[in-house]
Parts: sequence; C-alpha cells; structure tokens
Amino acid sequence: LGPPADPPSASPSPFAPPSFSPDQPAPSPSIPQPVIPAESGVVGGGLGNLGVDAPLSDDRSDSEASSGSPAGDDLYPPADEPAPVEFEPANTVEEDLLSAAGSGSTDTFLSTLLLARVLLPAAPDSVRGSRPGDPGFVWRTGQLDGETYVVVYTSSERLADHVDGDVDTVRVKFAQLIRRWPDEDWSFAVNPGTPVGAKLPGEQIVALANWAAEVGLGDDLEVDQVEAPAVAEPAARPRYAPAAVDPTRPTVMQKAIAPSQLAYYLDRGYDRVSGFVHRAGELSHLTTPAQLHEALGLDYPGSPFAPDAEEIYVLRWPAHRPSLYRIPYGGQNEPAMRAMEGWVIERPPFRGNGFAPSESSDVVAEFKVDSARLPHGAQLWRIGADGSERVVAELDTDSVTWRRVGEA
Repeated sequence: LGPPADPPSASPSPFAPPSFSPDQPAPSPSIPQPVIPAESGVVGGGLGNLGVDAPLSDDRSDSEASSGSPAGDDLYPPADEPAPVEFEPANTVEEDLLSAAGSGSTDTFLSTLLLARVLLPAAPDSVRGSRPGDPGFVWRTGQLDGETYVVVYTSSERLADHVDGDVDTVRVKFAQLIRRWPDEDWSFAVNPGTPVGAKLPGEQIVALANWAAEVGLGDDLEVDQVEAPAVAEPAARPRYAPAAVDPTRPTVMQKAIAPSQLAYYLDRGYDRVSGFVHRAGELSHLTTPAQLHEALGLDYPGSPFAPDAEEIYVLRWPAHRPSLYRIPYGGQNEPAMRAMEGWVIERPPFRGNGFAPSESSDVVAEFKVDSARLPHGAQLWRIGADGSERVVAELDTDSVTWRRVGEA
C-alpha cells in the first residue's frame, strides 16, 4: 500500500503541454492578449515602447471631480521634466518587466504584472489604511490626452521619480487591484515615462481581470505585510545549501510530506513521489514550516500541514528524467482549464499558471509528477520551527529501504 493519493486531476487533454525541464525557467502562462492601440505607445501590436511618453496631469476640474477621482497637485512631474538618462531596475519585478519590454513580449510583461505587488497612490481624502474596494478608499487619478488614468508603480524608486513630497500609498497585488477596477472608462498606467512603463485602456483591464478571476489569480486575502521587528540572529545552524547550478547535473527537486506519510517511507520502504513538486534551490531561503506553508499555499481545506507546526518533512532528490516533471497548467474547473489550454483540474488554491499558490511575495515554479520512483540517495529532511534542518534518512534502492542517518 502506498500513501494517500494526491487530489485527483483531470486526464491530460489532447492539447496538453509538453514536458518541461525543471532546470529551465517556467514559461509564462498563455494570457489573452489585449489589443493595444498604436496611440498607447505600442508598435506593431507588441510591447515595443510601452512607456507613457507624456506626463499625466492632475484631474482637478470641478466638472469631473467625484468621490472616487480626486488627485493631488504633486502626483506627476511637469511636462518639461527630462527623462532619466539611465534606468536601473529597483527589484526583480522591474528586471523581468525590462526584459519583457526589450524582447517585445506582451505575454511575459502581463504575466509578470499579474504576479507582482504594486504601489497605488491614494487620493488625499481617502481614509488612511483603506484599500481598493473598501468604503473609505478614494482612487487617485490623472489626465492624459483627455483620458482619466489610474497610475501605479512597481517600486518606491519609481514612485519617487514621479511624485514630490509624501503621498499615501497602498501596496496591493496587481491581480487584486484590477479585480476592483472602479470604472471601465478609466485607463491604466504603470511606471509612466520609464522603460518598464505601460498603459492600457479600461476595457482591457476589465477583460484581463475577468481572465485572472477565471484562473484563480487574486482569490486570496490581500493584507499589507508589516515588517517584523528586528531580532538577534540565532546561532549558526546546519542549513540546506543547494549546489551551484551545473547544467551537466540534474536539478534537485523537493516535496513536502504529510506527517501521516512518514511511516510509509521510513518503515515500509515506500520509494515513490507524486503530486506537486518544486525546485529545492528556489526554496532554500524558506527555513521554517510556517514559511513553506505560506510560500507553497499549503493552507487548503483538509490540509495535513499547519503553519504553527514544530516540524515539517520534505523529500529531496535529483530529477534524472526531466520529462516526468510537467508544468501543471489548468484551473479549478473545466472552463478555467480550457482558458489556460491546460491539462489539470485541482481544488483551490490551485491557480494553474505554473506557479505555487503562494500567500507571500515568493514566486515559486511548480511542477507535477505522476508517481515517479525515487532514485538511489534520495533524502528525507526534517525542518524545524527554530530554523534547523537535518537529514533523517537516505534511500537505498538496492534493499529498497530508507537508512536512517547515524545508524549503522
């Protein structure tokens, strides 16, 4: 007998994606392409020059003012302000946006935005601490070529480039922001006047929001992350240190094991793995059960994992046959799976976009494997709530047993 089966998935569809090597970056999911008009700064239908070429002016006219659209005088720079000579991305999101813009990939650009958090300036009379969709939140807008725009930024550096003085902002997931889009007549702009800038008309933002909702993006509760107070660094503990990437060696994969499955491995010599797995190197900075629980979306109904657990066990093994590890494109129902041109149907919080349903800022590529046999030397690790790690056992395929570390 093996351990309890993973949640059922749909049979592969005729248009299932090919297997994908886990030592390569996961490609962006197939996103409905917005039809961006030439006047939006896009050349030839691709990204081209997506920057907002002209600065936005404040929407201050009494005839257009409403409870949802006041803006401050200092939100945008004067029209004659020179553009920066050099551009330095402030974070990995901007690095990815810059790469997508340089290659002309609208798909990658939008995929990056959908998984990112952005800074949304709030209007001066917005209730402090309120968020888009709350009764007290007031959207801040600006004017460009007679159109009303809502502008967001992907870093405090981009915000400082365009805003003078103190401005209240809300840090929100882009996927959740567009689901609360206030008016289809309002257009959208991100990082205006920069190489990582873009603008889209409101109807395309609404269409993108509808698509994101179908595939499960933005369903989780959005809260601002409060920085924890600094604490003394604990004494050095043994940590899992992934080896430097070597294209000639197989990628090490990792899977969290439910407590009820431990006996199957340790006592019965179970030597298979199935379900959702991840690259161990992408998880090496997650040092506690709580961090893994949040980053991998393990808080699903009936989950055997708990964020306050004292320990969590994970399998780590080299993926000698990359073709076994497929990107689980799909959705939580048949229409969502078809929208992604995928092959997997899973219960929430599954998103079907090739990434773990993280509740944190971590973006972790996800793969699915159907009952693969573990190789000789596969390891079972224990990760403690105090951040400690140790190898518990290693698989001996000659005797099909897990040899506990430290035992003769």
